[in-house]
Amino acid sequence: MLWNALCDQRVAPNSFVTRLRTQNACLAIGTHDFYEIAKNFARPENHGRGKLLFSDFTKYLIADTLLIKDNMELLAEEMWALKLGRCVPKTLLSSEDRKLIVRKAEQLANGELGDDGAEFLTKQKSDANANRTNQIAFLESRPDIKSQLQSIAIDQLPQWLDGETKRPAGVAILTNHILRRFPDVPLDEASEYATALLSKQMRFSTAMIRCDLYYNWRCANRGSVPRDLIDDVYHVLNAVYCDLYATAEANQGEYAHLLLSDNTRVAIYDRKTPIDEWLFENRSEPKSIPATT
Repeated sequence: MLWNALCDQRVAPNSFVTRLRTQNACLAIGTHDFYEIAKNFARPENHGRGKLLFSDFTKYLIADTLLIKDNMELLAEEMWALKLGRCVPKTLLSSEDRKLIVRKAEQLANGELGDDGAEFLTKQKSDANANRTNQIAFLESRPDIKSQLQSIAIDQLPQWLDGETKRPAGVAILTNHILRRFPDVPLDEASEYATALLSKQMRFSTAMIRCDLYYNWRCANRGSVPRDLIDDVYHVLNAVYCDLYATAEANQGEYAHLLLSDNTRVAIYDRKTPIDEWLFENRSEPKSIPATT
């Protein structure tokens, strides 16, 4: 929604990015934004909108902004940081990968989706639907777990998430994610990595566990989850190394702060203030502002 606002309000990308830089702030763009905008090409009647948004989006990609790695790559980078003894993982895409993203964005700005692009959109939608359906089915098959989750009141969520993240359940969740990313890693090694990542309180690893726990709790307590929750949560997680997570989705204010650490502030666009002024006023110094939804 913020990219739509920046486009519709005709904010000049270069001058806006330069203005932010004068205050030691900058936009940090998540690669999942690319997918969200590309959704416009799923329907012929929205192709024009997609081309317009990508034309504007490309200007931000070319400008002096940051481009954050995909979520599972953030996990991999945290593992490398742990192995090499670095305090902070490498969170930004290489210049070569950035060029590939820019090139594809330029193609989409010209309406060139391509067979690979169409297949990617179909797969992303299918994966999201499968995740949602499987979660509902799992809780229905495990009434004991569902009942336990339903016993946790909403005002108890922060404390529960803190506790579960540090318990064996948290290690198990993170171990499974590591095995998904590195299927050839032995189980005991993946578990050792998970334990070490949590002991170091690595931001993304911790947030990913909290995300899974929250997703389970929400599904158990509300009977289902919104179809777009997976994508929304993906954006939130991608901002874990940013100072500010900015969004126009008011309902994300309900859970974004539960997933992110205290290092990342959450700001919800009021839809009244000009978007560039609102982002400038809410900027965080001295690192970055993610425009992720």
